Amino acid sequence: MPWGRAVIQFLGIALVLLVLSCGQVLANQDLAAFFDPPCDRYEVPKLLALAIAGHESGMRPWALNIAGRSVFPESREQALAICQAALAAGVSFDLGLMQVNSWWIRRYQLPLEVLLDPPGNVQVGVWILGQEIKRHGLNWMAVASYHTPLERNPERALSYAKAIFDRLQGAAPPAKAPSGSLVAPNSGHRGARYAPLQVQHYAQQ
Repeated sequence: MPWGRAVIQFLGIALVLLVLSCGQVLANQDLAAFFDPPCDRYEVPKLLALAIAGHESGMRPWALNIAGRSVFPESREQALAICQAALAAGVSFDLGLMQVNSWWIRRYQLPLEVLLDPPGNVQVGVWILGQEIKRHGLNWMAVASYHTPLERNPERALSYAKAIFDRLQGAAPPAKAPSGSLVAPNSGHRGARYAPLQVQHYAQQ
């Protein structure tokens, strides 16, 4: 292949990748707008909710986790069919931007169609996070409990909190990382049990 043609081909590929990258950034910015109303309503810092969504789904609206296995359907229709089958079979699964667990779906009879739409999924996910913040306060225990009940698996809960902390670190000035103090309140641990989230550092848009 002549040198000139190779350069043109390379530049063409680079341009396509740039366009796709910009499109993804714009798409994520559009999705981020869905977080404003529920974050205001439930008094949840938007950057915290976005960090959780980024960690949970990579900001993919139809991302699923079926019995611990990540699945990325090509369409909303395909995601809906998979969720319907999992629901009928009694299998645990997470879905959407905030990876809302099927436990909430069964408890409140939530429509799958709503949870596979970004606004509905974010509404429910942020509400769940808001409930944990009301229960524990604005700290790492609330963040960890969004994913794993502390009394069930403290180590897994701490690992999740640290993962969210790492994401927040990329969006704001450094703060104190969550430590091993994030354990179940009734475990008998004598250390500080409420590692501060210091989310005020991240709350500014």
